[in-house]
This record gives sequence, structure tokens and C-alpha cells, in this order.
Amino acid sequence: MRAPGEDVFSLTTSTRAPCRVLSLRGELDELAAHVLDEALADEGGEPLIVDLSGLEFICSAGIHVLLRRRRGSQAIVCPPGNVARVLGIVRAEKATLLFDDVEAAHDALCASLAGVA
Repeated sequence: MRAPGEDVFSLTTSTRAPCRVLSLRGELDELAAHVLDEALADEGGEPLIVDLSGLEFICSAGIHVLLRRRRGSQAIVCPPGNVARVLGIVRAEKATLLFDDVEAAHDALCASLAGVA
């Protein structure tokens, strides 16, 4: 149970050159999906890693936002667990690159930029 005033969802942005990393924590519900959509729309052209490692819950609106086609390279980090099972059910791997950790996602996006993938 969450303490009063504790955020149910948070999104932080960082850089792991040349990628922008969005790290999500908590519950990606209908309200949080809008926040994520705005963050994803704020693209600067750099490859994007969306890290779901801290996510405990994802709703259909969140899945829709994550899997919407966008310009540029994107990878999703989702280690094994409940959220990964949901993404497996909807076959998210058909729409985007999925990885177990940020390091693997970063390496793959860098390789694709270099034309190695």
C-alpha cells in the first residue's frame, strides 16, 4: 500500500549517449499514459530507450502509447515479470525492439546507428 501523497507513477529522463532514456516507475494507467505520450512526442531525433524496469502495472492505454509507431529508433527495456508477460501476450516484439536491460538496448541501438545490426 502506498503512503498518502506518494506518486503512483513517475517518469525520469536521462541521457546515455547517443540515446535518450525514459525510466518509468509505478503504475502506467490511463492518466500516466498521457504523460508518457507527451514525453515520447518530445523527440529530439536521438534514439530512445523506454525503461520499464520500475513499472509494476501497465494498462491498455499505456501499451497503446508504447507501441504506437514513431519516427526514429526506439527500444523498450522490460525484464521478466508481470509487465513483460502482458507485453508478451500482445506480441509487442512485433512492433518494437524488446530487451531485458538498458545495456543490451543501448548496444543494439548504437549498432543499428553504425549500420552493424
